[in-house]
Order: sequence, then C-alpha cells, then structure tokens
Amino acid sequence: MPAERTPTAARRPPRHRLVPLAALGLVMVAAACGSGSSATPSGNATPTPSDPLAPWQGAFTAVTPPAGVQALVGVTCPTTTRCWAVGSTTATGKAPSGAAVVTTTDGGATWRVQPVPATVGYLSGIACTGVRTCTAVGQVGTDGAGPGAVLTTADGGTTWMLQVVPAGTSDVTAVSCVTGGRCTALASISGRVTSLSATATGGAWVAGGALPTTVSAGTALSCTDAGHCWATGSSPIDVGHVAGVVAATADGGATWALQPVPNATGPLHGISCTVPDQTPGSSTTPSSAARSVTCTAVGTTATAIAGGRSGQGAVLTTADGGSTWTPAVVTATSADLLDVSCGAGPCVAVGTTVASTPQAGIVVLTGTAGTGAVGWRRAVEATVALPLAGVSCRSLSTCVVVGESVTAHLTGG
Repeated sequence: MPAERTPTAARRPPRHRLVPLAALGLVMVAAACGSGSSATPSGNATPTPSDPLAPWQGAFTAVTPPAGVQALVGVTCPTTTRCWAVGSTTATGKAPSGAAVVTTTDGGATWRVQPVPATVGYLSGIACTGVRTCTAVGQVGTDGAGPGAVLTTADGGTTWMLQVVPAGTSDVTAVSCVTGGRCTALASISGRVTSLSATATGGAWVAGGALPTTVSAGTALSCTDAGHCWATGSSPIDVGHVAGVVAATADGGATWALQPVPNATGPLHGISCTVPDQTPGSSTTPSSAARSVTCTAVGTTATAIAGGRSGQGAVLTTADGGSTWTPAVVTATSADLLDVSCGAGPCVAVGTTVASTPQAGIVVLTGTAGTGAVGWRRAVEATVALPLAGVSCRSLSTCVVVGESVTAHLTGG
C-alpha cells in the first residue's frame, strides 16, 4: 500500500498493523431515545427552538462483532435494519490479515461475516443502494503494492465478486453509489487520485478524470446523483505539512475542480452531502439542485505530518454545493474526526480525542447540515482505546458506529 501522505495524527486507522491480541473490531449501535423534536416522513429533523441540536438524543451500546474481525473502518445502512461494515481480519501465525465484510439484518444487534475473495487484503469503504446491491473497495494483496480492489454483490452479500479495474490502479479508497445503480470511486492510478465509475452492479469499471495534480490523497466521497459528487482529501504544503481539500464534479467524474476551503484546514477524512427536500411541483435542473446541496466535511486542524495529535477536530459545512465552505465551532474535545453521516437530518461525526492513553473515540452531534457556524457538541464519548472510524445514521434513532477496541463490551452514555 502506498505510504500515507496525511499526518500521522490525522489519518484513518492503519489498515495493516500489529495490535494487542485482545484487539477486535468494534460496533456501537444507538438506542432510540425521546426528544423534544419531531421528524418529517422523509426522516429529516425538525429541531425545536429550545434545543437546536435535537432531536438526536440517546446512548451507544457496544455489540461484539464476529470473531476474527480486527478493525472496521467503513459502514453503510441502506435501511434501519440492514447494514454492512468493512475492514480487516486479525492476522495469525498461519496467515496475514485479510479483508472483512460483516452484515446485520436486525439494526446492529447481531452481525455475521460474509465470504470475500481470499486475495483481497483489506477494504476501506462500502456503499449500498438497497438490501441486495453493494460495492466495497480496497486493495488486493497484503504487501501494499495493490492492485486496487472493487467487490460487488447483487444478492445481499451471499456472493462478493472481484471486479476488473483499469490498469495501473494501485488502491481504491472510497466509493459512493446512488439510486439507479451508478457508483463512483476514488482510486490511485499511476500516482494520481482518479475517479472510477460503473453504471450498474457488476458492470465494467472505467477511469474518469483525475483530481487536480495538487491532490495527493483521496479519502472520502459523497454523490447526490449520477453527475454530482464531492470528494475530500489532502494536498502537500511543504515537506512536513499537508492541507485539506474538497474537490467536486458535475459530470460524473470526467472533470474535477477544487472548492475554496478555509485556511488552516488540515486533512479532511469524511464527507456527507444531502439534497434538501424540494417543494412539490417545483421545477429544478440538476445544476440548480446541486447549488442547494448541503455538505458537511470533517477532519482536523493539524497540518503537520509528524508528531502527536496536536490539532482539533475540524467541521466544514456548505449550503450552496460548495461555493462557500464555513468552519463550524466544535465545542466537544476532539483531535480528529474521521467520518460523518447526515442522512437522518442531524449530522453525527466520529473520531478520536486528543493524544492520550487510551486514545478514546468520540461521537459528536450537530444540527441540520449546512448550518454554518452553529456549534457542534458532544453527544456521547466512548471510552474505547482506538479511534472510531465510520458512522451511518439511517433515522433519528438508528445510528451504527464502527472502529476497533481492546475491550469486548462497552456502554456509551
């Protein structure tokens, strides 16, 4: 796997590493809890004036994942009961770590492993358009040399098929799929961050346009339709520092352009974009709809490649498709935020606290996406020993968070 070019203190958990024997994948599930707010039939939140960060209130409870799962770094829930998570298995004296896919059919109460091709070394992202069709991405092999891997299923994960990717693809780092079957991914091809796309599950994957040459790493991707996607990543500043970037496409990945992000933004690791509900009978075009898209991107303020977690969690929001990005105030203690989900109305972000032993994972809650400088506050802090890496919220009472821990049981409050 190519060397990470984001700061050591601000990147996703390493995909291959030696860990204590007690380490295991971590899954946390949100419990439904009352609040003073209501929700629309579509699931969008309607905050009350007395508590603008409502309606999400509740606790996360740890669920023991299947044996042999070392780390989970990505999760998606196409329904309130069906979710998939991806990551890596635990290495043994007989075999190195490999790719892991786990799924739940009861909202996260229980999980089971699904079989994946043995040649895949790890998986870093997954997207599903329903309870049968999913796409997972990562890398073949365990030596870091690649090639990149794209796995698809059309039967709910009973079978996962390794797809052919363009020549020169060494890693595939993120994927986003939209209703209708089109999927877009970020890949490293001949040293450039480049988009890949497929029009249908199991269809041919073809290379699209490369992101601007200054982008050295692509970390996350969120698409709202077949043409419009937003990607996060990082770009070198000098030999010892990198900055966060957001790039967008309006033509399905054929061309990409950088969007203006605030100064002093460190690497960005997660992004979630949503289209506001349209007024019934209103006339909108894809371009006008894109200008009203709200996105939330998360990462860190730390730009140094070396050293400990010296920065703070960073949250950027936009309500105009990225024409302007505004930093939000983060009132919860955090050093790095690794993923964010805004599909249920409020946004939930996960990551890690300041450098410490243990390095506790955190969950942070905000109001509706795109609210600018509205403060983000702590929803619950989980006393886990390693960062929380992925989150998917499908409703106001259904959130699943994944990561890695050295304990088998945990209750959040």
